[in-house]
Amino acid sequence: MKNNEVNITGAIFDFDGTLFDSMHVWRGYKNKFFESIGITLTPDDELAFKGLFLSETFLVAIERFNLKCTYEELLAELFEYIKGRYMIETEPKNDIIPFLEKLKAKGVKMGIATATGEPALKAVMEKFGMLHYFSAIYSTYTVGASKRVPKVYDVVLEELGTDKETTWVFEDALYAATTAKENGYNVVGIYDKSEPKQDELREIVDVYINNYSELEI
Repeated sequence: MKNNEVNITGAIFDFDGTLFDSMHVWRGYKNKFFESIGITLTPDDELAFKGLFLSETFLVAIERFNLKCTYEELLAELFEYIKGRYMIETEPKNDIIPFLEKLKAKGVKMGIATATGEPALKAVMEKFGMLHYFSAIYSTYTVGASKRVPKVYDVVLEELGTDKETTWVFEDALYAATTAKENGYNVVGIYDKSEPKQDELREIVDVYINNYSELEI
């Protein structure tokens, strides 16, 4: 279906770039975070981290810098840093709160599948009065798998208890939208300037929008 009307009983949202204008927080995060714990990355360090997911980066960093902490401790420190930036630098996407209200009024169950640690996003959603909309919130770190595989969506779906056929995934990133679509989910692609391949995103999703006000339930 390529129009903007959907039949929906469950909604699974990504966080960064989908619920919140927050992708800028992640630009250059490695340099800024490591500086915050006293490490200045060299060009060789940056080359060693190139192309790695966040989890892979941190596993490499612990060995490379001989850090006296566990992976879980370092990850928790990162997300505390990210939470601080979220709280002062981010805000919800345009028209998302009225859209969530519309879903709530229709009895749609809502969850979040994110690559951000749950405490960070819960704090900023509480700030904006959005946390109560969501009954299931899981990160890729909690479920132990990136969005290259559908596990985080499947875990949220199971907790929502909705039919997969009428549960829609909302994503701004091409790779994540592709994973959801290839694994049987209906997908709404939402524009965010952080995704350079908008034409490809538009092509693979069921519905593509620039703003939530465009979507009919």
